[in-house]
Amino acid sequence: MSSRRARNVLSALAIAGLAVVAVVVAVAGAFLHRWRSPLGIVLAVGGAAGVAIIARACARSRAGSAVVALAWLGPTLALAQNAPGEDLVITGGEAGLVFLFGGSVSHAVALGLGVSSDRPPSVT
Repeated sequence: MSSRRARNVLSALAIAGLAVVAVVVAVAGAFLHRWRSPLGIVLAVGGAAGVAIIARACARSRAGSAVVALAWLGPTLALAQNAPGEDLVITGGEAGLVFLFGGSVSHAVALGLGVSSDRPPSVT
């Protein structure tokens, strides 16, 4: 296996692992954002931003960052829906909106910045 192919496989595995971590961070943030007034929101949005930054560093394209962003957004939006007979996890109050918008903006900024540019330019 060539080193380029090995790097692509490792990057894909890292993105798949980060997608799982993004789901865990989204569910934890959904329950954590109302914990203590400023601390819970900071931890929830900080976790989403941390996953976005790590995904940007590991991804070899914007598609990898988009996979992680969608993996975070899916459970977050699912927990914000009002299901019949169930409690609402992410409410439309101030803390819920800060969590939704803060996490979404952090992923959008990471996507807008693109992949890390610390790699040397390819000669070939």
